[in-house]
Amino acid sequence: MTNSICPACGAPVTAGGACLDHFHALLVLEGRFPGAPGSIRHFYAVACYNLQHPDSVGLTAEALEGLRRNLADALDGKASVVELHRRTRLATDGPIRVRRRSGDPPVDWYCGPGPVNVTDALTGTAAAYPDLVEAWAAAYALRSIPWPAMLC
Repeated sequence: MTNSICPACGAPVTAGGACLDHFHALLVLEGRFPGAPGSIRHFYAVACYNLQHPDSVGLTAEALEGLRRNLADALDGKASVVELHRRTRLATDGPIRVRRRSGDPPVDWYCGPGPVNVTDALTGTAAAYPDLVEAWAAAYALRSIPWPAMLC
């Protein structure tokens, strides 16, 4: 039974549940598809969920922007999984913080119901999953320009 809507992405949330439950279910589903774990589609799913839920994942504004930029570059064919790993290692090396500390102010990041969210990708079969997560990524990459949503 659906009792609410996730304010960060617009996904339906069941009573007593959380949107994170959908994400965990997506990771389990993805694990059943040959080649999906560790692939560019896995990156798309993780990046989109994190970008759509900035408060619950607790990333800094710089980390969120880097993730969004990497998502756009991956979609444009400018960054492979290997390149994304290299970029992430460089961006998180040494004293660089990517997670906000307790008490840090929330980041100015747009969130709110959009055209695609985690539950859309959950409808996939092995054949449809790649297209579903790529559509999610493409829809979110376009959101670098504010859309009718709230600041998280």
